[in-house]
Amino acid sequence: MWKSLGLGCGLLSLGAFISCFVALHMLNQIIHIELDASVDVTMQLEADKDLDVRCHGTLIVGNPDAAHLSRQELSYLRWTVVFTLLYSFATTLLIRAKYLGNFEISLATSNAMMLMGSLLSVLLVMVTVALHQHEPFPDLRCNQLVVYHLYYIALNTAISVVFFLVHSIQELLLHRLQPTLKY
Repeated sequence: MWKSLGLGCGLLSLGAFISCFVALHMLNQIIHIELDASVDVTMQLEADKDLDVRCHGTLIVGNPDAAHLSRQELSYLRWTVVFTLLYSFATTLLIRAKYLGNFEISLATSNAMMLMGSLLSVLLVMVTVALHQHEPFPDLRCNQLVVYHLYYIALNTAISVVFFLVHSIQELLLHRLQPTLKY
């Protein structure tokens, strides 16, 4: 039963790894344009209409009345997705090594993965809620695509945290508390 649960968590983590690439690609489509370059803005918008680019957001920075993500918020979001990409890759490798290669995950590694996963999951949910409120793309489908991918990544990261929590509890019960129960 534990091997099938581990296999399921490994496959979900692999799905989150792939979904991170999609979300990162969508986030890289958001372009910030300064107000001083108004000629470039009209040329860029006309080029987008000619190419029929749907998921290409153009945010005009410097307009304090418009609700948009700042450069800093967008940068934090991108780096959070990159760190989650690395975390999901490490999770996939650890689960694969544990169940296919008889590799034992230490308690310290499991605790570190729980800590990083919970931190990344909470950050992803917070930033995704902020992104969902601002809607950087003109097309609603593009906004939903990036938001749903980010929620999917956050959910899979939380499932990985639960996997490492279960593994830590098993490790404590089987290896640490079992010798004391014999006496």
